Amino acid sequence: MQARPLNATRRALGRGGLVLASLAAGLACLEAYLRLRHPGTVDALDSSAFTRASELPGQATELIPGSENRGFAGGAVRINSLGFRGAEFPQTGAPGVTRVLAIGDSVTFGYGVAESATFHHVARARLEAEGHPPVEFLNAGLPSAGLPYLLHGTRRWCDRLDVDVVLAGVVLNDVWAYEDGVTDVVPRSRPRAPPPSLTSRLFHRSYAYTALFRSAKSLAYATGLLDLDDNPGYHFPALGEPGPGLEEAWTQSFRVLDALREATSACDAHLVLAVFPLEVQLSDDALARYREGIGIDVAATATDLDPQRRLAGYAALHGVNFLDFTPAFVGPDPATLYLRDLYVNLDPVHPSMLGHQRAGERLAEHFDNLVPPGG
Repeated sequence: MQARPLNATRRALGRGGLVLASLAAGLACLEAYLRLRHPGTVDALDSSAFTRASELPGQATELIPGSENRGFAGGAVRINSLGFRGAEFPQTGAPGVTRVLAIGDSVTFGYGVAESATFHHVARARLEAEGHPPVEFLNAGLPSAGLPYLLHGTRRWCDRLDVDVVLAGVVLNDVWAYEDGVTDVVPRSRPRAPPPSLTSRLFHRSYAYTALFRSAKSLAYATGLLDLDDNPGYHFPALGEPGPGLEEAWTQSFRVLDALREATSACDAHLVLAVFPLEVQLSDDALARYREGIGIDVAATATDLDPQRRLAGYAALHGVNFLDFTPAFVGPDPATLYLRDLYVNLDPVHPSMLGHQRAGERLAEHFDNLVPPGG
């Protein structure tokens, strides 16, 4: 009496095994095809090739001097011997050249675009083409950094590198309720690097996983397997609902900017606050796409540009020159100004190559109004 159900179970297991074997064979074929057709793409999201844990104050990671990733998404990444993205440069500035320390997070670093496409390189090239006295930009951008890194990086590099201008690139996900002590100069012990996650291991080994990453991640967010609240890059306190939490974030962020002003003044340099908008701010369609479509936690008033007004007011109050990049990103389709590629289908933070170009042109256009004669 039990033979028939047992045979049916065996047949079902056999069919299941055949399906799994076919799936495995298909993935193996896809992996082989992608390795032959697109060599090197497995490195596209491997930032561990040029970053490591850091013991320096104000930052959790640092760029590895002398490292590189030639296959990184958007363009090759090379880190010079001082830990800056780009070519080697002398520590002492050349006479007659205005030396600008472009310091900020992954936007200043140029995440997702080539070195030559970053906004400060675009600005330098345009100024040079217009016959402007020479300007040199040093790329001190650091992925995943916040306002404390701008402060401590300025303290570390401003005097040492003969900096004339500190161009502080502020993105609105840098506005946080920072804890007490973030402005202190005491270094901390180097944290132990966590073991690589399954995602990280697959990125470094599987071309098929990398190729399917965007679709897989979108599906994971849509089905609830991943939660946007677990991704700190998508937290925007500056665009939150009015209340004590919002005011605390601004109070603590302004405290860090106060220390940055003092650090810049101490090295006899000129401070410029350059503020990048988030895509969610630029149109009602973008707000709906991010707020209702994928659940980013921002207020319904996110498009009113209140954060830019607060930062402009702070700069005016303290005599700091201020550059708002928002007008450069306003247009019929702001989505084209933010990263969209094989790995990212929505990115409200990082400008695309076109976005960097627009920002660089605006920086060049206003450069002489931001920097006093002679640097």
